[in-house]
Amino acid sequence: MDQTGHLWKPAEGIDCALKTMEVVSWIPWSNSEVQTFLCLVGQERIHRDLDGATRNEKTFREVSQLMAAHGYQRTSRQCRDKLKKMKSDYRTIKENRERSGPNSLKHWKWFEQMDAIYGKRPVSIKMESGLDSTTAVLDPMMDNKCFSSCVGFSTTSHLANGSDNKPAAAAMNTNDLNLTQCEVYQVVVTPKEMTKIENPWRTLIWNSEKRMELMESIKTYKPTVSSVSQARVLLIGPVGAGKSSFFNSINSVFRGHVTSQAIAGYSSSSLTTQFRTYSVKAGREGKPLPIILCDTMGLEDTKGAGLDVEDISSILEGHMPDRYQFNPSEPLHPDASGYRKSPDLKEKIHCLSYILDATKVFVMPEKLAEKLKAIRQKANLLGVPQLVVLTKVDEACPLVKENLTNIYRSVFIKEIMQEASSKLGMPLSCIVPVRNYVEELDLDQNTDVLLLSAVIQMLRWFHRLYFNNPARLGSVSDHFMLA
Repeated sequence: MDQTGHLWKPAEGIDCALKTMEVVSWIPWSNSEVQTFLCLVGQERIHRDLDGATRNEKTFREVSQLMAAHGYQRTSRQCRDKLKKMKSDYRTIKENRERSGPNSLKHWKWFEQMDAIYGKRPVSIKMESGLDSTTAVLDPMMDNKCFSSCVGFSTTSHLANGSDNKPAAAAMNTNDLNLTQCEVYQVVVTPKEMTKIENPWRTLIWNSEKRMELMESIKTYKPTVSSVSQARVLLIGPVGAGKSSFFNSINSVFRGHVTSQAIAGYSSSSLTTQFRTYSVKAGREGKPLPIILCDTMGLEDTKGAGLDVEDISSILEGHMPDRYQFNPSEPLHPDASGYRKSPDLKEKIHCLSYILDATKVFVMPEKLAEKLKAIRQKANLLGVPQLVVLTKVDEACPLVKENLTNIYRSVFIKEIMQEASSKLGMPLSCIVPVRNYVEELDLDQNTDVLLLSAVIQMLRWFHRLYFNNPARLGSVSDHFMLA
């Protein structure tokens, strides 16, 4: 192991004389994957952040998240190495074309797109660490197949100043190219997305007994105020975050099979256009559970689209009727049909849950973040308890996709939760990760445990912050006490 923490081991099956570094389990990039990748790094803001920045891990993490949103699982390190390799190839072809003419070399399918991104400025090849600088020297030699012979081979190393230099091999071996012995090494790098801690930072029991215990706790929960028999939890979040899928998933757990009552799916605009209140039952003919999940239109980052922030106040205060048709250009008016002028306590929202897509937390648009902050301010003024439910954690982290019980051992998932905490200004204890049922046909014990734990947290906030002191019941501002 070297000073950077990388584990070195001799590579098998290569009889050669240079020390190379190669990340194990490297999967070739498909053409569609590269096309998507170039479209992302070519975006003005991302291109600006990457151009000239030596410490750009956060930006490559963002690119990795965007790739995941398009269905491609690539770590931030893989994205960084891919871009560096493509920039090196682009520079090599461009310099050869300038010397020998555009028809002197075979056509490279990505040249035009790379030229559109980097053609107007020098391609910066920066050494981000000792590991990268070594790789930068070895990459051209690997491309030119210099390992075919260990004696007398040569290559050209293209450095940042654009000048041609003596063979890289000579520089590495004190101008003595008659090598008599050499070793090849692999470096085993564990990406952050696959890094897990030994002991989980939150304790959760993953077995059937725990699942039944959580279900029974929810079924038998009783609010301490007779006028309220069910906690009303409002679900809000961006389009496609999984609000409707979250209700469907909770409903599925208690139905005993995967079901889809609320409209859910993939779309660029919100599939939910009405305000809906869903009561979950313990089985098809069972009694209603002590919780009502209220679904809303998705938030969008453009003005005049998606759920209007002003409608949030009407929902929180209980003025909005069930099945109200949202109008993004005009919020609910007191003269509207069904408007509740004097809502009862049971019609008000008792807990607000932000539903966020874990794959998009790091790349949340600024305008969307501003909308969420505005909603949080309104909820704070009304004293409504708030919680964040983080969906699609298995898509965000391959370690969790491999085994859901790694959720609280994943370094990357904790970083996503910390980022959500920072963006919304909420403590980490108010953020719970879940995995919704989206494409599955059968229930999964671990998925159920995570979903039920989220509902337990909602009821805890509802009980502790709302009904913990019955003597304070009076005005709505008295009903809620934020911790």
